[in-house]
Amino acid sequence: MIPRPAEVQLCGSGYLNPGKLVISNCPDPALADLLERGWKRILSSSQVTTTLLSFHQMPRIAATHRDMHLISIAEDGITLSAKSRHGFIYAIQSLLQILHEAAVNLQGLPLGQIVDHPAYEWRGLHLDESRHFFGIKTVKRYLRIMSVLKLNKFHWHLSDDQGWRIQSKLHPMLCEKGAYRREPDGSTYGGFYTQDEIREIVAYASEHGIEVIPEIDLPGHTTAMLAAYPHLACFNGDFQPRHDWGVFPDILCAGNDELIGFLDSLLQEIAALFPSPYIHLGGDEAPKERWKACPKCQKRIQELQLRDEEELQSWLFHRLAKSLQKMGKQVIGWDEILDGQIDPSLIVMIWRGDGKDAAQKCGDNHNPYILCPNQICYFDWKEHAAGHGAHGISSLANVFSLNPKDYPYSELCLGGQANLWTEHIHDQKELEAMLLPRAFALAERLWNPHTGYLDFVSRLERLEGFFDTL
Repeated sequence: MIPRPAEVQLCGSGYLNPGKLVISNCPDPALADLLERGWKRILSSSQVTTTLLSFHQMPRIAATHRDMHLISIAEDGITLSAKSRHGFIYAIQSLLQILHEAAVNLQGLPLGQIVDHPAYEWRGLHLDESRHFFGIKTVKRYLRIMSVLKLNKFHWHLSDDQGWRIQSKLHPMLCEKGAYRREPDGSTYGGFYTQDEIREIVAYASEHGIEVIPEIDLPGHTTAMLAAYPHLACFNGDFQPRHDWGVFPDILCAGNDELIGFLDSLLQEIAALFPSPYIHLGGDEAPKERWKACPKCQKRIQELQLRDEEELQSWLFHRLAKSLQKMGKQVIGWDEILDGQIDPSLIVMIWRGDGKDAAQKCGDNHNPYILCPNQICYFDWKEHAAGHGAHGISSLANVFSLNPKDYPYSELCLGGQANLWTEHIHDQKELEAMLLPRAFALAERLWNPHTGYLDFVSRLERLEGFFDTL
C-alpha cells in the first residue's frame, strides 16, 4: 500500500477470499457507494461468494488522532473502524489497494489488522487552471487520484495573468473580459466555472475526503482582472489576458480607494462558495515599479506611515484578511508575504528554493507554514532530463526526500503539498504524466515519513495499473 500504514499485524498466513460485497452498519450512503464502486472496479463480477463488511464507529476516546482508523480482515469478514468520516474514507482506500494487489496476484486478502492515521494534517495538491483550463471531468479525476493517495487539500489556482476562471455575479466582467485570451495564432482560448459547477466540484471533493482551497492571486498576477476592470490599475492601459508566461509589471493599485471595496465584495462572494476555513490570496511575484511611480500608492504609504512598498502589500493583505476573518476564513499567502510586516494569523506557503530560510522567518514571526519548496515539490518540473516540463528536475527520489522535520520550527509546519503549474501542460494526459508517480512519493512522506525509499519503490511497483479504470 501507499502510503504505508503506521502499523500492520498479520494473523498467520491465512486469507479471506473476496466475493460479492455485503455492507452493514454504514453511517453514510456516500461511503458505501465509494466502497462498492471501487470493489466492482477491481473484482470480477463473476464472483459467486459473498464478503461481509461492517462499519464500526469508534468512540471519541478510543482514538488518539481524529482520523485514526482500523481495518480488520478475518475469516468471517471485514470490519472498518474509524472516529471520523475521513477516517472511514482512508480505511476504504487502503482496503481497495489491498484488494487490487490480491486480484493481481490471484490470491485472497491477508488476515490481520491495520491501525493507521496521518502524520500531517495538510497533505495537498495544487492545480493551476489559469494557464490552461481543464474542466469538470479532469478535475474530478484529479480529485479521485488524490483520494486514493489520501491527499486531503486541493489548492485550486483560479486566477492569474492568463485567465480568470470563476464566475462572479457581483462583478460579471471578470468572466466576460478576463476568462478568454487571444492566442498568437488568432484563436480564442479560455473558460470558467459557473458557481453551480464550483458547488458541484466542492461537493464531489467532500465525498472523497478532500477540502477545496481556492486561490485568487493578488496584487500581482492580475492582468486578467485588470482586463475586466482596468481602473483598478495604477495607470491607464489596454489590458488583455496574457497568452505568454512570466511576471508582468501592472498590478492592482493599493492606493485606489475603490480597490478595497471591490476586493472585499469579490472575495466574500467567492469565499461563500467554499466551506473550507482557508482562502489563498497569492502575494507572490508582485513587482512594485508601478507602486513606486503611482501618486495614489505613495500617498497611501505616507498616510499609513509605512516604510516602503513591501509594507504596503502587507497592509493590503492584512486589510483583506480582517474582512475574511469575519467569515471564518484564515488567509494563506506565498512566502513573499514574509518580506513585509506579517501578522501571525496568516499562514505562509513556502515555495522558493529549499524553503529553510522562509521557515526560519515563519518561526521567528510565529506563523504556521506549509511546505512546497520548488526544488522538491514543483511537479511542472521535469521528472528526469528527457522528460516533459519546465525549469529544473525533481525526480521521484527527490520528492521522497521531503521531510518537514528537517525544517526550522517544524512544530509550526502544518504539512506540505505539490504544485502543478500548467504553462507547459495542455491536457489531462500531460497532467497525469507530470502527477504520477511523484504524487505517490508526496503522499507517503506526508502520511508516514518513517519509511525507506527502496521499500516505497517496491510497493509502488505492485500498484501498477491501479489507476487505469479509476
